[in-house]
Amino acid sequence: MAANKGTISLCLIVRDEEKNLARCLKSALGYVDEIIVVDTGSRDATPDIAKSYGAVVVHSPWQNDFSQARNESIKHAAGEWVLILDADEELPAETAHKLRDLARAPGVEAWTFTIVSPVLSRKDGPKTKHLNLRMFRNKDIYRFEGKIHEQVKPSILRHNPGAVIEYSNLAIIHYGYVRDTGERRAKTRRNIAILEEALASNPADPFYHYNLGVSYFTLGDLKSSRRHYETALQHADLKAGFAAVLYRNYCLCLYELGEYAETLATADKALIYFADYPDLYFIKGQVFCDLGMLPEAKASFLKCTRFRKIPPEYTTMEGVTSYLAFENLAEICALEGNWDEAVDHITRAIEHQPSYRLLSRLCSLLQKKNYQGNAIAAYLLESLKIKRQTAARILFDAQEFEACLACIGDTPAGSEMALLKAKCLIRLGHYRKAAEALQKIHPRCHLVVEGLKQKSLTAWLRNPRRDAAMPASAGNNPGHPATVCCQAINSLIGSTATLQQQDVREHALDIALEALRLGDRDLSMMISLTVTGHKIQEAYRTLGEYVLQKGCYAEAKELLKQALNSGSATKEIYYLLGTACANLNLHGKAFGYFLEAFKQAPENELFAACALQSLVNECLAFVINGLNLEKNNAVLRQELFRLTSLKRKLQYCKEAVYSADRHSQPLHDCQKRGR
Repeated sequence: MAANKGTISLCLIVRDEEKNLARCLKSALGYVDEIIVVDTGSRDATPDIAKSYGAVVVHSPWQNDFSQARNESIKHAAGEWVLILDADEELPAETAHKLRDLARAPGVEAWTFTIVSPVLSRKDGPKTKHLNLRMFRNKDIYRFEGKIHEQVKPSILRHNPGAVIEYSNLAIIHYGYVRDTGERRAKTRRNIAILEEALASNPADPFYHYNLGVSYFTLGDLKSSRRHYETALQHADLKAGFAAVLYRNYCLCLYELGEYAETLATADKALIYFADYPDLYFIKGQVFCDLGMLPEAKASFLKCTRFRKIPPEYTTMEGVTSYLAFENLAEICALEGNWDEAVDHITRAIEHQPSYRLLSRLCSLLQKKNYQGNAIAAYLLESLKIKRQTAARILFDAQEFEACLACIGDTPAGSEMALLKAKCLIRLGHYRKAAEALQKIHPRCHLVVEGLKQKSLTAWLRNPRRDAAMPASAGNNPGHPATVCCQAINSLIGSTATLQQQDVREHALDIALEALRLGDRDLSMMISLTVTGHKIQEAYRTLGEYVLQKGCYAEAKELLKQALNSGSATKEIYYLLGTACANLNLHGKAFGYFLEAFKQAPENELFAACALQSLVNECLAFVINGLNLEKNNAVLRQELFRLTSLKRKLQYCKEAVYSADRHSQPLHDCQKRGR
């Protein structure tokens, strides 16, 4: 078929992609000449969405073979060039605008692109990058190969050994890693089934073993992942396009398994072949950090920052040569008490990624340098040119309330800043002014519910407490759970009330936590008692668990101890107390509490793993103290590796237990981090 010169056919294979397809097609519309969509059995509106963008929809039964479906789409393409996208991908504007330039380039047979995959849904979340061939000349001899993780490059080079394949220096955004967890796991299991079937006819294929390693890693089956990575390494050619990422991913798997010595050895071996791969140095830095070997960790992360360019053929985590490395350097300096250098490094990180998280960390480091609120504000506003509203939120989180108010003073009025101003005034004891500020929240704004709770607090926190009937009954929705909650709390201040409806209960506990943070423990407990039907043990336990979930570990510990002393010596209380103590680095006490929980439920593997991990942490503290006195003590260094590895393995064990039983004890954040 003679195609018009420079024309582009966008080809996709889809199934049940109504949530993603419109975004994908919209990004390409007007930049390609035709859209071919092969639908392999959608049961939703996917075909209709495709047609609405002018696509030619071809219905083709799914044959458990991605190459077959890809080649079916190419068969219907009339353009001189074929562009391949998945439904959960999107062309950035720059890429879309330059497609015509690529199609007009003389002498080029195919183009590769950087596939950027966000790992989390938040804008500043981590992203991985890898290279993929996505645009090639439309010739009958060029076809995809492989039942899964299909490739067209081998076909191009086999039929045209001298083919020029160039890097476009352009990106394609892939959202598949931030899909619903259940959906992603289901697709991963499907991929494993196809890979296992393909492997049956070629048991030593390193590419299939590599992809099985990736799939099992995604599912959290690290042992199976390791087994397939090791088989892939036995058979892989170092010149293969996936050899570098195979080593990288194998190192990550070993790291997650707590095999620290083997991780370092494998990374060093990989660096012999791929010395320009910064991710390998980054992994070494993570291992050294876990081991408390700070000078070695610092050297590894500094090495990352010296890379000016990462070869595009390497799969990498965005930021390993910039903000992620500088952030880790800042944390190392903070552990050393070197606050000046820590601030310098976190500032460098912010220059590359001005995220709220990094800005908040900068604020806490400036406080360590004895910066006062106004000085911190000046640093944020003048040195970093941060927007005033963002700076105000950061100052509030850092409890620099006077500086926050000063920052808000010059910002345009709005509901968000009105609420923030009121919360500052409440914390400074200016309840009347806070109530006035809350009047500026627009009645249709989503913040009106939080404003209602804060307005009620301006009455309840006074001495003597005041009736909040007027603010509690304000608002356009008298039946809203927050309104019901505030009215009930207002009633209990003078008499009795109940707050046991689940939706009302959540708002009540939120207000109780706010009161606790503001120093009014009596009001906080009064609310909790009402939530629990005036049962003192349950009141301490319920509020303690809620406070623990919100990260207030010291307060949670005291409340849960009160529950224990009131006679609530249950395995749940001991587990929660252990969790609070573990987060406060009170590992000896945490061990005691987890052990008591385990004694009551010896069949509970989570309790056992938590107790053992706390014991390991306590032993690690002794070893680290010893190494601080005798840095070259070989026996202590060996114990450091052994105990840190055991700690990581126990964390993996806890995650596995929790995944297997969603109805077991809640795995709180500190347990997820394995501290």
